[in-house]
Amino acid sequence: MGGPVHRYALRLVFPLLLIVLGAACRHRAMPAEIPKPKLDQVARGEILYNAHCTNCHDLEKGIGPRLTKDVLATHVSALALFNYTRRSMPYATESSLAAQEYWDMTAYLLSLHGFIKRDVVLGPETAEGISLVE
Repeated sequence: MGGPVHRYALRLVFPLLLIVLGAACRHRAMPAEIPKPKLDQVARGEILYNAHCTNCHDLEKGIGPRLTKDVLATHVSALALFNYTRRSMPYATESSLAAQEYWDMTAYLLSLHGFIKRDVVLGPETAEGISLVE
């Protein structure tokens, strides 16, 4: 398969080829990072609610009540609803989520039932002033 000249050429050209290819690979443009959409509080809450709450509250034979406007109103304020949810939910793994996740889910439920507008940011500073009693 080729004589000594062929082998000599391969020993000389192959390392040079590797250097050139290596340099080309290093200078190749990196793909731009795809920006992730920033979700608002209600959208985050909906995702969390679907992941942690629907099995008990939205299924036909769930163990928890449907979270209707009237059921939510029994908590009197957004802060009371948040505190109850944080202490008691999800069933069997109570208080297992981060505080912000409970705020997000509470905002989703309140927005869903018309207690707050979607752009209201729910948190400790705003929740007490939001009445659930009409």
